Amino acid sequence: MRTLAHVSDLHFGRLDPAVVAALEADLAAQAPDLVVVSGDLTQRGRHHEFLEARAFLDRLERPLLVVPGNHDVPAYNLVSRFLWPYRRFTRHIAADLFPLVADAEMAVLGLNTARRALGHWNWALGSLNVRQLDRAARELATHGAGRIRVIVTHHPAVPPTEHRHGPLLFHAERALAAFADSRVDLMLSGHLHRSHATLVTAPAIGGTGAPAWPMILAGAGSATSTRLRDEANGYTVVRLQARPPRLWVETRGWDGAGFETRGVQVFDRQDGHWSAAPGESVDALASR
Repeated sequence: MRTLAHVSDLHFGRLDPAVVAALEADLAAQAPDLVVVSGDLTQRGRHHEFLEARAFLDRLERPLLVVPGNHDVPAYNLVSRFLWPYRRFTRHIAADLFPLVADAEMAVLGLNTARRALGHWNWALGSLNVRQLDRAARELATHGAGRIRVIVTHHPAVPPTEHRHGPLLFHAERALAAFADSRVDLMLSGHLHRSHATLVTAPAIGGTGAPAWPMILAGAGSATSTRLRDEANGYTVVRLQARPPRLWVETRGWDGAGFETRGVQVFDRQDGHWSAAPGESVDALASR
């Protein structure tokens, strides 16, 4: 079994220091095999915000996989935004915009959905292009056999049902079809500052006649920011095993003094397809 801590939307530059300290302590207690950070480490993409975020990541002393979010593209320096949109991120946080962590149980691949500009008035939205999807397919074909396949993006490909403001990722249907074709098991995202986990089903690229493939989409809330959306600060702990394939998605939320479990969802892959399974206590998980 592997344990992933999925942290998102830290927003250094606009956060609660008490929550940051508690998050560090809770992550240390969880001792994840990998900390996944799905973007928006900063509020405005400023140098000092990136430095603060870097110091936080260093204090975790855990393996990391990090992708940028729309807030990590410089907001006010338009020269930097258009000529070097990811330079501050790659300098301070992670040089690789296609990060991959693979072992005997899992293959976790990060994709950058943040853009310097879009053909839309709202540049906070995201996008995935064909080049990224082609490379993702190659990486998963090489490293995904017999493993739980995980994609990490900042923007969710499918917003939760209660989201009323339209799609968040351009070309989401194309991306979902590519992920179905690669038999992706789990997609991790942030952006909404809301936690959720659900099954989504997409047809493979083969189109008519190709079997639909269910994938688990899990979103994390804002880990430390004061920019909350009807939900306390929180993050997600994902426990996964490849044989037999099973996933546990635990939501952990801030209660004013620390982080506590708010819920656990369980998913099994039987007959080659994922489905929701009865819940299981965290104590039972710990005993495995």
